[in-house]
Amino acid sequence: MVPYLFLVASLLSCGAHVAVAQQLQVHIVPHTHDDVGWLKTVDEYYYGANNSIQHAGVQYILDTVIDELSLDPNKTFIYVEIAYFWRWWNEQDDDTKALVKTLVNNKQLEFVNAGWCMNDEASTDYNSIIDQMSLG
Repeated sequence: MVPYLFLVASLLSCGAHVAVAQQLQVHIVPHTHDDVGWLKTVDEYYYGANNSIQHAGVQYILDTVIDELSLDPNKTFIYVEIAYFWRWWNEQDDDTKALVKTLVNNKQLEFVNAGWCMNDEASTDYNSIIDQMSLG
């Protein structure tokens, strides 16, 4: 498949017109996957501390996403981990909260899963899934 795509891309880039029977459609879905307490504590992930383990500062992701969505109505983002969003939300002023509500109403910001965190899908127990979904 890859050589075929390379061939078509090469032909198209040199100005040749090629009829393609099947086209590959790529959908890029910007979303979070910020593990709650996986390698670092929740505080370390949120504030971006202890970067010797992993570079992550969830509050900055949210700040940047909200700013970027407000600048371009064509951009969208999916947020998953309510544990971090809840913490971030509680630190925001009324103007930022109103902006977030507008982004949600405009379908630019969407919440999926709605659990406190993304549950472990490999070795999970249904009680744990129910608990974290109820809390989220």
